[in-house]
Amino acid sequence: MGRLTTCVLDCPDRCSIRCRVEAGGVRLRGDPDHPYTRGFTCAKIRRYPARLASPHRIREPWVRDGADGFRPATWDEALDRVCGAIEAARAKDPAGVLYVRGAGSMGASKALADYVFRSLGARTVRGTLCDGAGGWAVAEDAGSLDMNDPAEIDRADAIVLWGKNPRANSVHTAAQVVGARKRGAPVIAINPDTRPVAPLADRVVRVRPGTDRFLAVAVARLLLDTPGVSPPWDRIANRAGFETLLDRHPVAHLLDRCGVAEADARAVAGLYAAHPRTATVVGWGLQRHPFGAENVRAIHAVAVLAGTLGIPGGGLYYNVPSSRHLRPPRPERRWSTPLLLPVLARELGLADPPVRVAWVTGSNLLNQAPDAKALAEAFRRLDLVVAVDGFWTETARRAHVVLPPALWLEEEDLVGSYWNNTIGAVRRVVDPPEGCRTDFEIARLVAGRLGVAVPFPDVDAWLAACLPSSGPDLASIRSRGWTRMPWPAVAWADGFAHPHGKFRLLEAVTPEPQPDPRFPLRLLTLVRQGALHSQMLPEEQRPPLPVAVHPDTAARLGLEPGDATRVVSAVGELEAEVRLDPGLDPGSVACPRGGWLSLGTGVNGVVPARLTDHGNTAAYYAAHVRLERLARS
Repeated sequence: MGRLTTCVLDCPDRCSIRCRVEAGGVRLRGDPDHPYTRGFTCAKIRRYPARLASPHRIREPWVRDGADGFRPATWDEALDRVCGAIEAARAKDPAGVLYVRGAGSMGASKALADYVFRSLGARTVRGTLCDGAGGWAVAEDAGSLDMNDPAEIDRADAIVLWGKNPRANSVHTAAQVVGARKRGAPVIAINPDTRPVAPLADRVVRVRPGTDRFLAVAVARLLLDTPGVSPPWDRIANRAGFETLLDRHPVAHLLDRCGVAEADARAVAGLYAAHPRTATVVGWGLQRHPFGAENVRAIHAVAVLAGTLGIPGGGLYYNVPSSRHLRPPRPERRWSTPLLLPVLARELGLADPPVRVAWVTGSNLLNQAPDAKALAEAFRRLDLVVAVDGFWTETARRAHVVLPPALWLEEEDLVGSYWNNTIGAVRRVVDPPEGCRTDFEIARLVAGRLGVAVPFPDVDAWLAACLPSSGPDLASIRSRGWTRMPWPAVAWADGFAHPHGKFRLLEAVTPEPQPDPRFPLRLLTLVRQGALHSQMLPEEQRPPLPVAVHPDTAARLGLEPGDATRVVSAVGELEAEVRLDPGLDPGSVACPRGGWLSLGTGVNGVVPARLTDHGNTAAYYAAHVRLERLARS
């Protein structure tokens, strides 16, 4: 049967995995007894063991020796250098130390580093590169961030995939959609690129990127005008404000803004009208636009007006807080004033006192953040940058000290989920390389050198302290492999989380700004089906970067499939190769995200640093570009 563990990748599915160590390495398969994994898993997990054995893996500490070179070092030498720099910065002001932890590898043990750096009074970051605008929107409407248990999708009479391509980022949701269609439930997919979602849907609706709020408000108007529809106004706090919004925006005007035909909008409204048990699955891409929070709030409005919230089989599915059931201990001391992550290059330039030392863990920050080249330049001016990284990513290459962590399958941990109410046990299946340390061990080593008292003698004591006192203990979770935490399967059945118990609808939608005529195409950096973020080996990302455009757009620009082109934005440029995609919005150009800048496949060098309307999220899709045809070599 093999050993049972839980995937720690930044993915909603949070798979339970059966592991078998064989002569050729580690073999992974989905746990058939887990209620959501159901015996299968994605290609990302199946390919993960190659990372453990990769010749590109960093297996010992490295320190920068001179302007451009690195050399291997002992742990003592590396930590002497790191902790000496931290002590020097603290002596001037603790805010001179910046700590950044990403979600490249998730788990409660990683939070010990939070405990240590917060005890020092260091700075951290606020805001997110991920999901904050949508989370803010759901909480603004409903009073808190919650949703139905995803198992309720299996009970849906209809499904709307709004901006969601589950085949690329949630294979178990995709399987649920396939199952729903087999039992006769209609599925509509709304997306700026219809090609990847067409196999999952009975009808696909192509929407102009970033304008989902206009489509949703139009659908709401059509839904309310449908005979027999009786919205739950008694559950809504601000009916008058929303009706004023509808009166200000005729349906034809709204549909013109989002580029959707009236027949498609009526089809969406008709589905909601006919099926109160409609599951609305919202993707994270549509909240990464400048008005991303408005997009989610408008979709949420459709879901509540159709009566789909608070009932089995219905619901709006976005995410839940992954920290809901795991609460790592915190020291009494507070962080120094945090810096805003999506615009970190600007924040570093304005920081007072200035940041002198940066510690980055669980994140290839200098590749994944917007305007990545400007951020790399800001980091270049720091006294010392520490990267806890297993590979020579962009962030590791620009560090002064690189500390190699144990990877998934090489450490003990617990991990929550931002999709379902479970806690999974993460088990040590194989030993890490001799020169690598777990994140927990690294944090303890730093704490010891800097005089931070850590009242947890080992990782088991820390993990036990992260669990709720009323829940299962560490031994029982490990015995089973995972545990389901008590939480209502249906969100909002007894009212919403606002003090008045009612839902708050949005009351305004903001017009889309006109793009700079020098950069007429919106750049969409789409999730890869075979890799998570930048967690790719070098051989998996050979240039040129493929960029897709609609055939009409290509013809207008004089481009053909396979042509070399330069993607130019206000902050940078990169070379790419043209692909045609007849399902893509003609005003857009799309490419896969996560490639490394140093390999010519990193797209964030051309993405400006912008914030969403709410939630302090990186508005990656604020990027507009032009394509310049290059001569064939």
